[in-house]
Amino acid sequence: MPRTVPAGLAAFLGLALLAAPGAGLAASFDCNARGLSEAETAICRDAQLSRSDEQMARRLTGLSRRLTFGQYLGLRHWHSGWTQSRDHCGTDRGCLAGSYRAQSRFLDRLQLCLDAGFQRRGCLRNTLNLEREAVRR
Repeated sequence: MPRTVPAGLAAFLGLALLAAPGAGLAASFDCNARGLSEAETAICRDAQLSRSDEQMARRLTGLSRRLTFGQYLGLRHWHSGWTQSRDHCGTDRGCLAGSYRAQSRFLDRLQLCLDAGFQRRGCLRNTLNLEREAVRR
């Protein structure tokens, strides 16, 4: 019986640490780093936004492995612009969630292009151009 109490306590503490806001474990960036933007701080404090950020980072990593070097650089450049756009949301959770949904739709289109085979180069170029036009509006 004495073994179950410490095990139960350990399980409770482990769950408490996982649920703690700002734990810095789920986002694709270090939540404990200095100089985080307001948006990054809001993402670290919101479990759902943090999961969205981590899923987006995993998708980007997976997709980037399938690109040529030039295409990879284009994707990184696009992602950098998206990050700046996301940071304009500040602490507005709805804006941040919408930004992640928009990026997810873009990554869905990119995935379709990568699966397109011989039309891949033109599809990638069109997808990036469509996204640039949407951002300008």
